[in-house]
Amino acid sequence: MERRITSIGGIVLYADHADVLAHWYEKHLGLYFQREPGSHEWWCEFPGRMSFAIHQTKHPVGHERRLIEITWCVEDLDDVLERLCELGVSPRERQETVDGDYAWFDDPEGNRVELWQRS
Repeated sequence: MERRITSIGGIVLYADHADVLAHWYEKHLGLYFQREPGSHEWWCEFPGRMSFAIHQTKHPVGHERRLIEITWCVEDLDDVLERLCELGVSPRERQETVDGDYAWFDDPEGNRVELWQRS
């Protein structure tokens, strides 16, 4: 079968408090979002036109429904973790492998976040 998917175009998180979550990602991971005036949809684009968006839910999601983990590539994991710790975010787990170094923590809405520094 021919592979028809060539890349990921974007990731969307649905959040109970989209504005708060977007500001958290800006402060803690340096992502800068755009938003249309009056909209409840925040997004940022990466090279290659891949986007990451946070949309306000119409009905509460509830923490028991979180089923996503996003892997963010970083150049210097130690530096990023140091900055996060200064902001009060400590990784729950850290691991070094032949593929690279990893660290995990949860965002304020309970989504698992993975940081990855390639070997």
